[in-house]
Amino acid sequence: MSNQSLAAINSRLRTAFLSQKTRKLDWRYSQLKAIKKLITENKEELTAAIKKDLGKHEFEIHQSEIVMPQTECEEAMSHLESWTKTEKVYSPIPLKPASSHIMKDPLGVVLIISPWNYPVNLALVPLIGAIAAGNCALLKVSRHSYNVGELLYKLCTKYLDPECFAFDFEGGAQYITDLLEFKWDHIFFTGSVNVGRIVYQAAAKFLTPVTLELGGKNPCIVDKDTDISFAAKRIMWGKCWNAGQTCIGLDYLIVHKSVVEKLIDEFRVVLKEFFGDDIKASPCFARVISKQHTERLSKLFTNGKVVIGGDVDLDTRYISPTVIVDPDMDSPLMQDEIFGPVLPIVTFDHIDEALALIQARPHPLTLYLFSRDQNIQDKVLVGTQSGSVMLNDVLLHFTNPALPFGGVGDSGMGAYHGKLTFDVFSHKRALVQSTTKKFLDLPLRYPPYTPFADKVAGTIIGSGW
Repeated sequence: MSNQSLAAINSRLRTAFLSQKTRKLDWRYSQLKAIKKLITENKEELTAAIKKDLGKHEFEIHQSEIVMPQTECEEAMSHLESWTKTEKVYSPIPLKPASSHIMKDPLGVVLIISPWNYPVNLALVPLIGAIAAGNCALLKVSRHSYNVGELLYKLCTKYLDPECFAFDFEGGAQYITDLLEFKWDHIFFTGSVNVGRIVYQAAAKFLTPVTLELGGKNPCIVDKDTDISFAAKRIMWGKCWNAGQTCIGLDYLIVHKSVVEKLIDEFRVVLKEFFGDDIKASPCFARVISKQHTERLSKLFTNGKVVIGGDVDLDTRYISPTVIVDPDMDSPLMQDEIFGPVLPIVTFDHIDEALALIQARPHPLTLYLFSRDQNIQDKVLVGTQSGSVMLNDVLLHFTNPALPFGGVGDSGMGAYHGKLTFDVFSHKRALVQSTTKKFLDLPLRYPPYTPFADKVAGTIIGSGW
Protein backbone atom coordinates (compact mmCIF):
# COMPACT_ATOMS: atom_id res chain seq x y z
CA MET A 1 0.00 0.00 0.00
CA SER A 2 1.41 3.38 -1.00
CA ASN A 3 1.97 6.28 1.36
CA GLN A 4 -0.73 8.11 -0.56
CA SER A 5 -3.21 5.34 0.27
CA LEU A 6 -2.14 5.35 3.92
CA ALA A 7 -2.55 9.11 4.04
CA ALA A 8 -6.09 8.72 2.67
CA ILE A 9 -6.91 6.09 5.33
CA ASN A 10 -5.47 8.21 8.12
CA SER A 11 -7.45 11.21 6.87
CA ARG A 12 -10.66 9.17 6.56
CA LEU A 13 -10.36 7.90 10.12
CA ARG A 14 -9.61 11.40 11.39
CA THR A 15 -12.69 12.77 9.63
CA ALA A 16 -14.84 10.03 11.14
CA PHE A 17 -13.53 10.75 14.62
CA LEU A 18 -14.06 14.51 14.31
CA SER A 19 -17.66 13.87 13.31
CA GLN A 20 -18.12 12.76 16.97
CA LYS A 21 -19.79 9.54 15.82
CA THR A 22 -17.58 7.36 18.01
CA ARG A 23 -18.31 9.35 21.18
CA LYS A 24 -21.88 8.07 21.34
CA LEU A 25 -22.40 5.13 23.70
CA ASP A 26 -24.90 3.53 21.31
CA TRP A 27 -22.23 3.37 18.63
CA ARG A 28 -19.69 1.86 21.04
CA TYR A 29 -22.18 -0.79 22.17
CA SER A 30 -23.02 -1.62 18.58
CA GLN A 31 -19.35 -2.19 17.69
CA LEU A 32 -18.64 -4.25 20.79
CA LYS A 33 -21.68 -6.41 20.00
CA ALA A 34 -20.35 -6.75 16.46
CA ILE A 35 -17.02 -8.09 17.72
CA LYS A 36 -18.75 -10.58 19.98
CA LYS A 37 -20.91 -11.66 17.04
CA LEU A 38 -17.83 -11.90 14.81
CA ILE A 39 -16.21 -14.35 17.23
CA THR A 40 -19.37 -16.36 17.97
CA GLU A 41 -20.53 -16.77 14.38
CA ASN A 42 -17.08 -17.59 13.00
CA LYS A 43 -15.59 -19.71 15.77
CA GLU A 44 -15.02 -22.72 13.50
CA GLU A 45 -13.45 -20.64 10.74
CA LEU A 46 -11.13 -18.88 13.20
CA THR A 47 -10.16 -22.21 14.77
CA ALA A 48 -9.35 -23.71 11.37
CA ALA A 49 -7.23 -20.70 10.36
CA ILE A 50 -5.23 -20.74 13.59
CA LYS A 51 -4.71 -24.47 13.20
CA LYS A 52 -3.31 -23.93 9.70
CA ASP A 53 -0.87 -21.28 10.88
CA LEU A 54 0.27 -22.69 14.23
CA GLY A 55 -0.92 -26.28 14.41
CA LYS A 56 -2.56 -25.75 17.80
CA HIS A 57 -5.00 -28.16 19.35
CA GLU A 58 -8.61 -26.95 19.50
CA PHE A 59 -8.38 -26.76 23.30
CA GLU A 60 -5.52 -24.25 23.19
CA ILE A 61 -7.25 -22.26 20.45
CA HIS A 62 -10.56 -22.13 22.28
CA GLN A 63 -9.12 -21.07 25.64
CA SER A 64 -6.68 -18.41 24.46
CA GLU A 65 -8.16 -17.17 21.19
CA ILE A 66 -11.93 -17.48 21.59
CA VAL A 67 -12.86 -17.40 25.28
CA MET A 68 -10.53 -14.57 26.30
CA PRO A 69 -11.59 -12.02 23.63
CA GLN A 70 -15.24 -12.91 24.29
CA THR A 71 -14.71 -12.35 28.02
CA GLU A 72 -13.02 -8.99 27.42
CA CYS A 73 -15.85 -7.94 25.12
CA GLU A 74 -18.52 -8.91 27.66
CA GLU A 75 -16.58 -7.12 30.41
CA ALA A 76 -16.48 -3.93 28.34
CA MET A 77 -20.18 -4.07 27.49
CA SER A 78 -21.14 -4.76 31.11
CA HIS A 79 -19.21 -1.81 32.52
CA LEU A 80 -19.06 0.67 29.65
CA GLU A 81 -21.53 3.11 31.15
CA SER A 82 -19.67 3.32 34.48
CA TRP A 83 -16.27 3.48 32.78
CA THR A 84 -17.27 6.43 30.62
CA LYS A 85 -19.16 8.36 33.30
CA THR A 86 -17.71 11.73 34.24
CA GLU A 87 -16.37 11.48 37.78
CA LYS A 88 -16.92 14.24 40.33
CA VAL A 89 -13.93 14.89 42.59
CA TYR A 90 -13.10 17.12 45.54
CA SER A 91 -12.76 20.85 44.97
CA PRO A 92 -10.51 22.81 47.38
CA ILE A 93 -11.74 26.04 48.99
CA PRO A 94 -10.03 28.39 46.46
CA LEU A 95 -12.21 26.88 43.72
CA LYS A 96 -15.50 27.11 45.58
CA PRO A 97 -18.30 27.28 44.60
CA ALA A 98 -17.02 25.61 41.43
CA SER A 99 -17.16 21.84 41.03
CA SER A 100 -14.35 19.59 39.74
CA HIS A 101 -14.72 16.59 37.47
CA ILE A 102 -12.71 14.06 35.48
CA MET A 103 -14.02 13.37 31.99
CA LYS A 104 -13.12 10.19 30.07
CA ASP A 105 -12.35 11.38 26.55
CA PRO A 106 -11.32 9.20 23.59
CA LEU A 107 -7.81 9.83 22.31
CA GLY A 108 -8.77 9.98 18.62
CA VAL A 109 -7.28 7.82 15.87
CA VAL A 110 -5.15 4.97 17.17
CA LEU A 111 -2.82 2.44 15.59
CA ILE A 112 -2.80 -1.17 16.84
CA ILE A 113 -0.02 -3.50 15.64
CA SER A 114 -0.54 -7.12 16.68
CA PRO A 115 1.75 -10.20 16.44
CA TRP A 116 1.33 -13.73 15.05
CA ASN A 117 1.60 -15.95 18.13
CA TYR A 118 -1.93 -15.29 19.43
CA PRO A 119 -3.26 -13.67 16.28
CA VAL A 120 -6.92 -13.30 17.31
CA ASN A 121 -6.53 -12.46 21.01
CA LEU A 122 -3.72 -9.93 20.64
CA ALA A 123 -5.53 -8.15 17.79
CA LEU A 124 -9.06 -8.02 19.14
CA VAL A 125 -8.49 -7.35 22.85
CA PRO A 126 -6.73 -3.99 22.27
CA LEU A 127 -9.33 -3.17 19.60
CA ILE A 128 -12.11 -3.83 22.13
CA GLY A 129 -10.54 -1.27 24.48
CA ALA A 130 -10.12 1.27 21.69
CA ILE A 131 -13.78 0.90 20.74
CA ALA A 132 -15.00 1.09 24.34
CA ALA A 133 -13.07 4.34 24.77
CA GLY A 134 -14.63 5.83 21.61
CA ASN A 135 -11.72 5.83 19.15
CA CYS A 136 -11.23 5.16 15.47
CA ALA A 137 -8.48 2.63 14.73
CA LEU A 138 -6.23 1.06 12.15
CA LEU A 139 -5.49 -2.56 13.06
CA LYS A 140 -2.35 -4.07 11.50
CA VAL A 141 -2.20 -7.83 12.05
CA SER A 142 0.85 -9.95 11.31
CA ARG A 143 1.40 -11.38 7.84
CA HIS A 144 3.23 -14.38 9.36
CA SER A 145 -0.07 -15.87 10.58
CA TYR A 146 -1.38 -15.35 7.07
CA ASN A 147 -4.51 -17.50 7.22
CA VAL A 148 -5.73 -15.80 10.38
CA GLY A 149 -4.78 -12.37 9.06
CA GLU A 150 -6.70 -12.87 5.83
CA LEU A 151 -9.76 -14.13 7.72
CA LEU A 152 -9.67 -11.34 10.32
CA TYR A 153 -9.38 -8.77 7.56
CA LYS A 154 -12.47 -10.19 5.86
CA LEU A 155 -14.48 -10.49 9.09
CA CYS A 156 -13.54 -7.13 10.62
CA THR A 157 -14.32 -5.39 7.33
CA LYS A 158 -17.71 -7.14 7.26
CA TYR A 159 -18.78 -6.71 10.90
CA LEU A 160 -17.33 -3.33 11.96
CA ASP A 161 -18.06 0.25 10.92
CA PRO A 162 -16.05 0.87 7.72
CA GLU A 163 -15.93 4.63 8.32
CA CYS A 164 -14.20 4.27 11.69
CA PHE A 165 -11.84 1.33 11.20
CA ALA A 166 -9.21 0.13 8.76
CA PHE A 167 -7.39 -3.22 8.63
CA ASP A 168 -4.30 -4.72 7.02
CA PHE A 169 -2.71 -8.17 7.13
CA GLU A 170 -0.26 -8.26 4.22
CA GLY A 171 2.22 -5.45 4.83
CA GLY A 172 5.63 -6.28 6.28
CA ALA A 173 8.41 -4.27 7.90
CA GLN A 174 8.36 -1.51 5.27
CA TYR A 175 4.60 -1.14 5.64
CA ILE A 176 4.94 -0.71 9.39
CA THR A 177 7.71 1.83 8.81
CA ASP A 178 5.39 3.73 6.47
CA LEU A 179 2.55 3.61 9.01
CA LEU A 180 4.80 5.20 11.61
CA GLU A 181 5.36 8.20 9.35
CA PHE A 182 1.83 9.39 10.12
CA LYS A 183 0.46 10.99 13.25
CA TRP A 184 -1.57 8.70 15.48
CA ASP A 185 -3.09 9.62 18.82
CA HIS A 186 -1.87 6.39 20.42
CA ILE A 187 0.17 3.44 19.21
CA PHE A 188 -0.41 0.02 20.76
CA PHE A 189 2.33 -2.41 19.73
CA THR A 190 2.78 -6.05 20.69
CA GLY A 191 5.97 -7.70 19.49
CA SER A 192 9.72 -7.90 19.90
CA VAL A 193 11.92 -5.58 21.93
CA ASN A 194 13.88 -4.50 18.85
CA VAL A 195 10.82 -3.47 16.86
CA GLY A 196 9.37 -1.89 20.01
CA ARG A 197 12.36 0.47 20.10
CA ILE A 198 11.71 1.46 16.47
CA VAL A 199 8.04 2.16 17.23
CA TYR A 200 8.97 4.24 20.28
CA GLN A 201 11.49 6.32 18.33
CA ALA A 202 9.01 6.97 15.52
CA ALA A 203 6.26 7.94 17.98
CA ALA A 204 8.56 10.48 19.63
CA LYS A 205 8.51 12.59 16.46
CA PHE A 206 4.82 13.35 17.07
CA LEU A 207 4.95 13.01 20.88
CA THR A 208 2.51 10.13 20.43
CA PRO A 209 1.89 8.05 23.57
CA VAL A 210 2.64 4.35 23.20
CA THR A 211 1.83 1.05 24.82
CA LEU A 212 4.61 -1.45 24.20
CA GLU A 213 3.83 -5.09 25.00
CA LEU A 214 7.21 -6.70 24.49
CA GLY A 215 8.91 -9.85 25.75
CA GLY A 216 12.32 -10.82 27.00
CA LYS A 217 13.84 -13.73 28.86
CA ASN A 218 11.42 -14.79 31.58
CA PRO A 219 13.19 -16.72 34.36
CA CYS A 220 11.69 -19.51 36.44
CA ILE A 221 13.36 -20.33 39.76
CA VAL A 222 12.90 -23.85 41.12
CA ASP A 223 13.79 -24.01 44.79
CA LYS A 224 14.72 -27.23 46.59
CA ASP A 225 11.73 -26.78 48.91
CA THR A 226 9.01 -27.62 46.40
CA ASP A 227 7.16 -30.61 45.03
CA ILE A 228 9.36 -31.43 42.03
CA SER A 229 6.83 -33.60 40.19
CA PHE A 230 4.21 -30.86 40.60
CA ALA A 231 6.65 -28.17 39.42
CA ALA A 232 7.76 -30.30 36.45
CA LYS A 233 4.18 -30.77 35.27
CA ARG A 234 3.30 -27.09 35.39
CA ILE A 235 6.61 -25.91 33.94
CA MET A 236 6.49 -28.31 30.99
CA TRP A 237 2.83 -27.49 30.35
CA GLY A 238 3.72 -23.79 30.23
CA LYS A 239 6.72 -24.38 28.00
CA CYS A 240 4.79 -26.54 25.53
CA TRP A 241 1.69 -24.34 25.34
CA ASN A 242 1.68 -22.94 21.78
CA ALA A 243 5.07 -24.65 21.32
CA GLY A 244 6.65 -22.07 23.61
CA GLN A 245 5.68 -19.15 21.38
CA THR A 246 4.35 -17.03 24.20
CA CYS A 247 5.68 -13.66 25.40
CA ILE A 248 5.14 -14.72 29.04
CA GLY A 249 6.57 -18.19 28.41
CA LEU A 250 9.33 -19.62 30.57
CA ASP A 251 12.61 -18.75 28.86
CA TYR A 252 15.11 -20.37 31.21
CA LEU A 253 15.15 -22.25 34.50
CA ILE A 254 17.30 -21.46 37.52
CA VAL A 255 17.23 -24.70 39.53
CA HIS A 256 18.71 -25.60 42.90
CA LYS A 257 21.59 -28.03 42.28
CA SER A 258 20.16 -30.62 44.67
CA VAL A 259 16.99 -31.15 42.61
CA VAL A 260 18.08 -30.59 39.00
CA GLU A 261 18.48 -34.27 38.08
CA LYS A 262 15.14 -35.18 39.61
CA LEU A 263 13.46 -32.32 37.76
CA ILE A 264 14.87 -33.50 34.41
CA ASP A 265 13.67 -37.05 35.13
CA GLU A 266 10.21 -35.72 35.93
CA PHE A 267 10.20 -33.75 32.66
CA ARG A 268 10.64 -37.04 30.78
CA VAL A 269 7.72 -38.57 32.66
CA VAL A 270 5.50 -35.54 32.07
CA LEU A 271 6.24 -35.34 28.35
CA LYS A 272 5.20 -38.97 27.91
CA GLU A 273 2.00 -38.31 29.87
CA PHE A 274 1.19 -35.27 27.77
CA PHE A 275 2.11 -36.42 24.27
CA GLY A 276 2.82 -40.18 24.32
CA ASP A 277 5.90 -41.86 22.87
CA ASP A 278 5.81 -39.88 19.62
CA ILE A 279 5.45 -36.17 20.39
CA LYS A 280 5.56 -35.24 16.73
CA ALA A 281 2.44 -37.32 16.07
CA SER A 282 0.48 -35.81 18.97
CA PRO A 283 -2.33 -33.42 17.98
CA CYS A 284 -1.76 -31.60 21.29
CA PHE A 285 1.63 -30.15 20.39
CA ALA A 286 1.68 -27.03 18.22
CA ARG A 287 4.08 -26.12 15.42
CA VAL A 288 6.55 -23.27 15.01
CA ILE A 289 5.20 -20.40 12.90
CA SER A 290 7.70 -20.70 10.02
CA LYS A 291 10.65 -22.67 8.66
CA GLN A 292 12.86 -19.66 9.36
CA HIS A 293 12.00 -19.70 13.06
CA THR A 294 12.33 -23.50 13.15
CA GLU A 295 15.85 -23.26 11.76
CA ARG A 296 16.71 -20.48 14.22
CA LEU A 297 15.58 -22.60 17.17
CA SER A 298 17.46 -25.68 15.98
CA LYS A 299 20.72 -23.72 16.01
CA LEU A 300 20.32 -23.18 19.76
CA PHE A 301 20.94 -26.88 20.37
CA THR A 302 24.69 -26.33 19.95
CA ASN A 303 24.79 -23.80 22.82
CA GLY A 304 24.72 -26.42 25.57
CA LYS A 305 24.14 -30.10 26.31
CA VAL A 306 20.81 -31.47 25.08
CA VAL A 307 19.39 -33.91 27.67
CA ILE A 308 15.80 -34.12 26.37
CA GLY A 309 14.55 -33.74 22.80
CA GLY A 310 16.62 -32.02 20.16
CA ASP A 311 14.49 -33.27 17.25
CA VAL A 312 13.79 -31.05 14.25
CA ASP A 313 11.71 -31.32 11.08
CA LEU A 314 11.98 -28.16 9.00
CA ASP A 315 9.34 -29.18 6.49
CA THR A 316 6.62 -29.62 9.13
CA ARG A 317 7.99 -26.78 11.32
CA TYR A 318 8.44 -29.20 14.23
CA ILE A 319 10.79 -28.62 17.16
CA SER A 320 10.48 -31.17 19.96
CA PRO A 321 10.34 -30.03 23.59
CA THR A 322 14.06 -29.70 24.30
CA VAL A 323 15.89 -29.33 27.60
CA ILE A 324 19.48 -28.09 27.61
CA VAL A 325 21.91 -28.07 30.56
CA ASP A 326 25.26 -26.30 30.94
CA PRO A 327 24.25 -23.54 28.50
CA ASP A 328 26.81 -21.12 27.12
CA MET A 329 25.83 -17.96 29.02
CA ASP A 330 27.09 -15.70 26.20
CA SER A 331 25.26 -17.59 23.45
CA PRO A 332 21.91 -16.69 21.81
CA LEU A 333 20.34 -19.41 23.97
CA MET A 334 20.92 -17.29 27.08
CA GLN A 335 21.04 -13.82 25.55
CA ASP A 336 18.05 -13.75 23.19
CA GLU A 337 14.38 -14.48 23.75
CA ILE A 338 13.90 -18.11 22.72
CA PHE A 339 10.21 -18.06 21.73
CA GLY A 340 10.00 -21.80 21.20
CA PRO A 341 9.93 -25.15 23.05
CA VAL A 342 13.60 -25.00 24.06
CA LEU A 343 14.37 -24.77 27.78
CA PRO A 344 17.89 -24.13 29.14
CA ILE A 345 18.70 -24.86 32.79
CA VAL A 346 21.26 -23.12 34.98
CA THR A 347 21.81 -24.09 38.61
CA PHE A 348 22.36 -22.34 41.94
CA ASP A 349 23.44 -23.21 45.49
CA HIS A 350 22.01 -20.16 47.24
CA ILE A 351 19.03 -18.01 46.28
CA ASP A 352 21.26 -14.92 46.13
CA GLU A 353 23.00 -16.45 43.09
CA ALA A 354 19.67 -16.80 41.31
CA LEU A 355 18.70 -13.22 42.16
CA ALA A 356 22.07 -11.89 40.97
CA LEU A 357 21.58 -13.63 37.62
CA ILE A 358 18.13 -12.08 37.18
CA GLN A 359 19.22 -8.63 38.37
CA ALA A 360 22.08 -8.57 35.86
CA ARG A 361 19.62 -8.85 32.96
CA PRO A 362 16.87 -6.57 31.60
CA HIS A 363 13.63 -6.74 33.58
CA PRO A 364 11.54 -9.69 32.35
CA LEU A 365 7.87 -9.56 31.39
CA THR A 366 7.13 -12.31 33.93
CA LEU A 367 9.05 -14.04 36.68
CA TYR A 368 8.14 -17.50 37.99
CA LEU A 369 9.07 -19.15 41.27
CA PHE A 370 8.33 -22.63 42.59
CA SER A 371 8.94 -22.71 46.33
CA ARG A 372 7.03 -23.46 49.51
CA ASP A 373 9.45 -21.37 51.59
CA GLN A 374 7.84 -18.03 52.51
CA ASN A 375 11.26 -16.47 53.15
CA ILE A 376 12.40 -17.43 49.64
CA GLN A 377 9.19 -16.06 48.15
CA ASP A 378 9.61 -12.76 49.97
CA LYS A 379 13.26 -12.51 48.99
CA VAL A 380 12.47 -13.04 45.31
CA LEU A 381 9.58 -10.54 45.34
CA VAL A 382 11.68 -7.84 47.01
CA GLY A 383 14.91 -8.59 45.16
CA THR A 384 13.65 -8.53 41.57
CA GLN A 385 11.66 -6.40 39.13
CA SER A 386 9.35 -7.75 36.45
CA GLY A 387 6.08 -6.97 34.73
CA SER A 388 4.35 -9.72 36.70
CA VAL A 389 5.11 -12.61 39.07
CA MET A 390 3.61 -16.05 39.50
CA LEU A 391 4.33 -18.24 42.50
CA ASN A 392 3.98 -22.01 41.97
CA ASP A 393 2.18 -21.72 38.64
CA VAL A 394 2.71 -20.43 35.10
CA LEU A 395 0.95 -18.38 32.39
CA LEU A 396 -2.51 -18.17 33.99
CA HIS A 397 -2.15 -14.61 35.29
CA PHE A 398 -2.71 -13.53 31.66
CA THR A 399 -6.31 -14.75 31.89
CA ASN A 400 -7.38 -12.46 34.74
CA PRO A 401 -8.91 -9.22 33.35
CA ALA A 402 -8.67 -7.65 36.81
CA LEU A 403 -4.85 -7.78 36.71
CA PRO A 404 -2.68 -5.32 34.77
CA PHE A 405 -0.81 -7.09 31.99
CA GLY A 406 2.36 -5.38 30.85
CA GLY A 407 6.10 -5.14 31.24
CA VAL A 408 8.64 -2.88 32.87
CA GLY A 409 11.85 -1.56 31.36
CA ASP A 410 12.91 -3.60 28.32
CA SER A 411 9.86 -5.87 28.62
CA GLY A 412 7.37 -3.12 27.88
CA MET A 413 5.60 0.10 28.72
CA GLY A 414 2.02 0.39 29.91
CA ALA A 415 -0.50 -2.31 30.85
CA TYR A 416 -3.90 -3.48 29.70
CA HIS A 417 -6.75 -6.05 30.13
CA GLY A 418 -10.21 -5.32 31.46
CA LYS A 419 -10.82 -1.70 32.42
CA LEU A 420 -7.13 -0.94 31.93
CA THR A 421 -7.55 -1.45 28.17
CA PHE A 422 -10.26 1.21 28.23
CA ASP A 423 -7.93 3.46 30.25
CA VAL A 424 -5.08 2.98 27.76
CA PHE A 425 -7.19 4.50 24.98
CA SER A 426 -8.78 7.25 27.10
CA HIS A 427 -7.66 10.69 28.20
CA LYS A 428 -8.62 11.76 31.71
CA ARG A 429 -9.63 15.33 31.06
CA ALA A 430 -9.88 17.77 33.98
CA LEU A 431 -13.03 19.86 34.10
CA VAL A 432 -13.81 22.73 36.50
CA GLN A 433 -17.31 24.18 36.27
CA SER A 434 -17.40 27.62 37.85
CA THR A 435 -20.11 30.19 38.50
CA THR A 436 -21.00 33.50 36.82
CA LYS A 437 -22.63 34.96 39.92
CA LYS A 438 -20.83 38.21 40.59
CA PHE A 439 -21.47 38.33 44.33
CA LEU A 440 -19.37 35.15 44.71
CA ASP A 441 -16.43 36.68 42.83
CA LEU A 442 -13.89 37.69 45.49
CA PRO A 443 -12.18 41.00 44.60
CA LEU A 444 -8.92 40.11 46.36
CA ARG A 445 -7.88 37.82 43.48
CA TYR A 446 -7.56 40.82 41.13
CA PRO A 447 -4.95 43.61 40.92
CA PRO A 448 -3.95 45.88 42.42
CA TYR A 449 -2.63 43.32 44.89
CA THR A 450 -2.22 44.31 48.57
CA PRO A 451 -0.48 42.71 51.58
CA PHE A 452 -3.92 42.08 53.06
CA ALA A 453 -5.05 40.24 49.90
CA ASP A 454 -1.84 38.21 49.95
CA LYS A 455 -2.40 37.18 53.57
CA VAL A 456 -6.05 36.25 53.05
CA ALA A 457 -5.36 34.35 49.84
CA GLY A 458 -2.51 32.47 51.52
CA THR A 459 -4.74 31.53 54.42
CA ILE A 460 -7.49 30.31 52.09
CA ILE A 461 -5.15 28.33 49.84
CA GLY A 462 -3.23 26.93 52.80
CA SER A 463 -6.40 25.60 54.40
CA GLY A 464 -8.05 24.49 51.23
CA TRP A 465 -6.55 21.02 50.84
